[in-house]
Amino acid sequence: MNLTTFYLAAAALVLAPVLGGLVAGVDRVVTARLQSRMGPPLLQPFYDVGKLWSKVIPPASHWQGMFVRWALVASLASDILLAAGADVLMAFFVQAASASFVCLGAFCGNSPYSKLGAQRELFQLLAYEPVFLVAILCMAHVAGAFDAYSFMNASAQPLLFKMPLIVPALLFVVLVKLRKSPFDISASHHMHQEVVRGVYTDYAGRDFALLEIAHWADVVVVLWICSFLWATSAVTMVATAAVFLLAALVIDNISARLTWRHMLKVAAPLCLILATANLLWLYME
Repeated sequence: MNLTTFYLAAAALVLAPVLGGLVAGVDRVVTARLQSRMGPPLLQPFYDVGKLWSKVIPPASHWQGMFVRWALVASLASDILLAAGADVLMAFFVQAASASFVCLGAFCGNSPYSKLGAQRELFQLLAYEPVFLVAILCMAHVAGAFDAYSFMNASAQPLLFKMPLIVPALLFVVLVKLRKSPFDISASHHMHQEVVRGVYTDYAGRDFALLEIAHWADVVVVLWICSFLWATSAVTMVATAAVFLLAALVIDNISARLTWRHMLKVAAPLCLILATANLLWLYME
């Protein structure tokens, strides 16, 4: 690892949670405007995490606390891998490991809502991870390599022009990772839903704060990979990520939550078919 790569990795370690927190703030502000509300300030997610950090509440078990920290490490590691120009597939699998650790910690809890939420989180992993994997394979085929820098320097022409069918697939992944309707299934941001806070039910205090930071880092990874579709410059990458974020927020506010069965039987297979069709089309060119 050269010195430049080291600095980029260190910057990702610091900036990924900050950018993820800002994305969460933009999420709240835009959602409030779409619902004709004043809404919280942009930095409200940071205030919330700070308040959670001030509450020293022991975890349900030693294992639960350990899984929280593993989830945070895995989430930050996936951002570091992308910043260092490492294999995008490696970042993809490390990010998936973070979600798995959250589920394992939830299974260590005492609440039945926590265990039900963990089961649904695993269903979500089963639904979106294959779709995300095929989308990355499409990008890698055009880029000719799997490292992040090759994705960003694949061609003067945006990758989007060669893989339009993966856009719905990536939007599906963004909706799931942001925990937005119609796929807000495992965490249930709306308190009136039947699983309360789902996979997060038994997390509290500093552990919950760490999980929020891990979630922010995960969102940055997903939006970062989506931005590769138009990576002709840093500005176009940010704009592409912003378009995906805005689209997810609009869909969240105009749709109702679906069941996990509908996600597994309809949404995920349809997105997987589209992404696979795009991959086959690339190989037949």
